[in-house]
Amino acid sequence: MRLAWGAAFAVVGLGLLWVLRPVLAVLAASAAIAYLLDPLVDWFEARGMARETGIVAIFGGAVLAVALTVLLFVPAVGHQVEVVGARIGPVVGDLDRWLGPAVARVEDWTGRDLGSVTADLKTELPRRVAAAWPAVQERALAVLRGLFTQGLGVISALLNVALTPIFVFYLLRDWDRLVAGIADLVPPRHRPRVGRVAREVDQRLNAFVRGQITVCLALAAIYSVGLLVVGIDLAVPVGTLAGALFIVPYLGTAVGVVLGTVLALVKFGLSWKVVGVWLVFGGAQLVEGYVLTPRIVGDKVGLHPLVVMIALIVGGSLMGIWGMLIAIPVTAVLSVLAGEWLAMYRASRAYRGG
Repeated sequence: MRLAWGAAFAVVGLGLLWVLRPVLAVLAASAAIAYLLDPLVDWFEARGMARETGIVAIFGGAVLAVALTVLLFVPAVGHQVEVVGARIGPVVGDLDRWLGPAVARVEDWTGRDLGSVTADLKTELPRRVAAAWPAVQERALAVLRGLFTQGLGVISALLNVALTPIFVFYLLRDWDRLVAGIADLVPPRHRPRVGRVAREVDQRLNAFVRGQITVCLALAAIYSVGLLVVGIDLAVPVGTLAGALFIVPYLGTAVGVVLGTVLALVKFGLSWKVVGVWLVFGGAQLVEGYVLTPRIVGDKVGLHPLVVMIALIVGGSLMGIWGMLIAIPVTAVLSVLAGEWLAMYRASRAYRGG
């Protein structure tokens, strides 16, 4: 009988996944957002506000924040992008001016003449850029043609994005009832164990997701302030992007170091400013590793750093950037299930030998 009911639930579940496959990604994203916002809605509800009113208040705050960001942030970023674009041309056209000091130092250290290398670089780089430019233009035109020929796919994607707030609203409104309904499907004799595992899973997901978001915000502020002190262009956008990408550990730091280094070279050439960019990100990583993560996330996730790196590599190889994004939460959940399975195994007759 248990096998029959298990098979029935499996068939129904697979059937639902098949039917919902066109909107499965949107539903998954909406459920994740609802999971993150549910404690805030509960907070409003505990203070006498209707649940729907609390959800509308959260949505209104999000819309206001996006509008303020567009009005205050985008024009300044656009101006800085124009400044950076104006500086790139002279830098590429005058490579020997800012490569000269570095080449001279390398020649002093190695005792070798690198003049022919720099001459080849100065002549080859513009030639290769000019040769590759038609291919870049053709690729851009192909992308535009694809957008027009696959307009239905673009419309579908835009429709999914537009539906996400609606899904989030209804999921948030009925979140407690959905959770209670799922819990009610568990056989009564298994509810204590399932409830214990579910609470531990929720604790670990809370520790990672909300803690990692807090760490990302703190790192975005540290990166932005540090890059402003160094004096590079686009300091705040680069710092914010690096902080946001730290939701995948180590990704934000790598992207920030590369972008910051390039912008420092474009504006200042080979100078101590490049080292300043590296010091900003290196110092921020020390603060994250020894202060932010231990105090905000702590050891509640329960994953060894080596396990984290392996999870990121496996997730990236299987699903790309999305796999890296969900690798650690999924690994945390699997570690809870594995711990429960080991406890059951150690309590079994197969382990005890009786």
